[in-house]
Amino acid sequence: MTIPVLYEESFFAVIDKPSGLFTQAPDSVPSVETVLRHQWATPGGPQPFVGLPHRLDRGTSGVLIVAKNQRALQRLGEQFHSRKINKKYLAAVRGVPTERSGQWIDFVRKIPDRPVAEISRAGEEGAKEAILNYRLIASESNISILEIELLTGRMHQIRIQLSSRGLSVLGDWCYGSTDVWGDVDERGERISLALHAATIHFRNPQNAKPIFVKAPLPKLWHENLSSSLLAQVVS
Repeated sequence: MTIPVLYEESFFAVIDKPSGLFTQAPDSVPSVETVLRHQWATPGGPQPFVGLPHRLDRGTSGVLIVAKNQRALQRLGEQFHSRKINKKYLAAVRGVPTERSGQWIDFVRKIPDRPVAEISRAGEEGAKEAILNYRLIASESNISILEIELLTGRMHQIRIQLSSRGLSVLGDWCYGSTDVWGDVDERGERISLALHAATIHFRNPQNAKPIFVKAPLPKLWHENLSSSLLAQVVS
């Protein structure tokens, strides 16, 4: 496997993460980290540094920043921590939101001992505020494509906030979808979602110049959605 590189400098790169690939995992399991170490290795050279200042869920595709040394990792991490990085996602969902745009504010908590999260009440143990902005950009035959801007970064935030409003991401078997989207793994679990990290704005960790990177829509979107629906996305 080769991961596409969308933008690259000596201290960092922005890749186009495929859906179905973990961002990080044990060395025996393919992940962005293990694949890039092999992809960037040079014969006889040291093991490449692969630092991940942020992550995408296994099923999510799209832009992911990768640091190539510790200093870049620290500086990029500071940008994420201070919320100076702007990320926008595209989500294909079953259903149509009641309003064409808006902001959703919820509280989300991880369910103990399970790899999933849920909407919770403010003040409940483990509850964290989750905020996003959304905009309806395309709709056809009860399938909508939303542009989403995350203002917080909670576990499965987009997926949970959409599902709680009856708008499950296509292929998201964890949060209510019954739609097929991509392949299944050896355990029969779906490994891809119709959730794509489309764009990212951040500052070069070396000289602070602004950088904008956009990832093209994955092949699965073209295979599973109509051309007329997708035309509304790029128009």
